[in-house]
Amino acid sequence: MKCQRFMLILLMLFFMGGISAQETRQLSAEAEALLQCFHEIYGEKIISGCTANVNWNINEAKWVYQHTGKWPAINFFDFIHLPFSPSNWIDYTNVTEVVNWHKKGGIVGCMWHWNMPANNGSDWTYTPGTGDNQTSFDVKKIFEPESDEYKQMMKDIDKVASTLKKLKQRKIPVLWRPLHEAGGRWFWWGLDADACNELWRVMYDRFTNHHGLNNLIWVWTSAAEWNKPYSDGYKWYPGDEYVDIVGIDIYNESSASNIRSKCFNMLKQKSPDKLIALTECGNLAKINAQWRRGSKWLYFAPWYDYERTNKPDSEAFQSTEHTHANAAWWQDAFAQDYVLTREDFKEILTGIQAIPAKQRLAPVGAYDLMGRPWVEGRHGLYIKNGKKYIK
Repeated sequence: MKCQRFMLILLMLFFMGGISAQETRQLSAEAEALLQCFHEIYGEKIISGCTANVNWNINEAKWVYQHTGKWPAINFFDFIHLPFSPSNWIDYTNVTEVVNWHKKGGIVGCMWHWNMPANNGSDWTYTPGTGDNQTSFDVKKIFEPESDEYKQMMKDIDKVASTLKKLKQRKIPVLWRPLHEAGGRWFWWGLDADACNELWRVMYDRFTNHHGLNNLIWVWTSAAEWNKPYSDGYKWYPGDEYVDIVGIDIYNESSASNIRSKCFNMLKQKSPDKLIALTECGNLAKINAQWRRGSKWLYFAPWYDYERTNKPDSEAFQSTEHTHANAAWWQDAFAQDYVLTREDFKEILTGIQAIPAKQRLAPVGAYDLMGRPWVEGRHGLYIKNGKKYIK
């Protein structure tokens, strides 16, 4: 298997010592192991991922498996229908689908298209504006704890936390991706950078310190339009201490060189000490081409095709076509030995979890698995005096 060489290295290191990761807070053992694993493979492997069809399912992953015989490693679920849960059609208190995905070796991701009451008084939306089907919800009210808007935000945050706690109780780490694409200003939380950053920090504090959610790995997403990041996009960055992974959402770009020069390099320059991911994508150059051009993402996650995968028993589900990543795109991705499937990642993570007590090592004089000396800004696994260090 593609992971055997990597596993041999892990088993050898089992007898050499432990690994250490950046410690910004006390993570659960499972979340820490997952984050360590990310650092372990970063730049050497890329994790495959996909997005649930709208909310709380693995329909896209099933479609990928049907047409490739392999499962993506990550499935991102969405709290988009939080105002309606629990009901007979959506119930976020039922985590069976998520738990089953984790039990089979899958990585759990969660995002949140955060809906607020629309101006017409009956609908819900995340789109800001003055129209009937838009919302005038003011993110700046996060600075006013006595306001109704602040109380609504905290109520929703606590409601999401109640589901995330169920996953914590089952020892499931979660890639948590809130307030995405804020710099694009097409979501209500992105209309004011200072307020959005404060909302992120308030949510972080509420989840971490009030609810004790130590199973979350925090993912921040930069906004891009016409395949080019906004020049002021990092105004919406809440701070290194609140973020584990930075990413970007890219659509409709066939040039792997453009993806690297416009997007990957920007994130690398702005966040040299962070893991970098392709957090959403659609209709892009193949992963093989991106990788060869230097866009060595931690993971990739194409967006869903609603009509294609809404009903797994439908005729549309049988088609190899797809709005964002067709079967040929996925087949090419899985043909690369550095692209990790669910089974591949399960094998690697098991090896990392087997390694005993961690110890901290100075990077000076350390070398990576390719024999290159440690340099500032290069992440990954380093060896010094027969022991392992994660940068």
